[in-house]
Amino acid sequence: MRGAARAIGWEFRWRHRLWLIALAAYVIVFFAIKLLILGPGHPIRMNPPNGLAGFIIAPVSWTFFYFVAVFSYGLSGDLAARESIFPARMFTLPVTTRALAGWPMLYGTAAAASLWIATAILVRWPGGVDVYVPWVWPALLTAAYLAWTQALMWMPYGLPGARVVIAALWLMVVDVIVLLALNSKAREPVMAAICAPQIPVAYLVAWYAVARARRGDVPDWR
Repeated sequence: MRGAARAIGWEFRWRHRLWLIALAAYVIVFFAIKLLILGPGHPIRMNPPNGLAGFIIAPVSWTFFYFVAVFSYGLSGDLAARESIFPARMFTLPVTTRALAGWPMLYGTAAAASLWIATAILVRWPGGVDVYVPWVWPALLTAAYLAWTQALMWMPYGLPGARVVIAALWLMVVDVIVLLALNSKAREPVMAAICAPQIPVAYLVAWYAVARARRGDVPDWR
């Protein structure tokens, strides 16, 4: 089990190390300029966003969607195919299906949540930010969003292209639920209670999806 965890983690880290290095370099340069040239008296404004906010929002958004693509294996799979895009080469590994589905999801959700936590820290220092930036529920939401993407991408489907349609519709449902809660001014514990349970549910769906794919079970709805 530990060997599988190390191997899967090493593959993610090694294949995508250049993007991570570039992101770290960008953050260091950005905050060096902000602190040493502009000074800490220039806060990041989100409402409406100023130029400094744009330099944070854009790379963080790109990185999150890059994480979604990487940890769901979307960069190496055929999204329009009926078969699962989970790498077939991994089905021969001497590990349980729980581990095959669990380790990529653990790494992915941890990366997504860490990205938000890092962003929340960075916008607060130095100079602060003009709006309240919550810590917990957005981290849980990004993790849940990535977990659902993994589960729905790894599922075999009975029609070509069904994967993209079903994933888009379900993620839209998740977004609508969160937006309705925000519109009703739900407090942070309520938002966390909405987002957190989705992660284990998504894992169960992913486990089922990988199990079907591992035994070659591809439905035909035609």
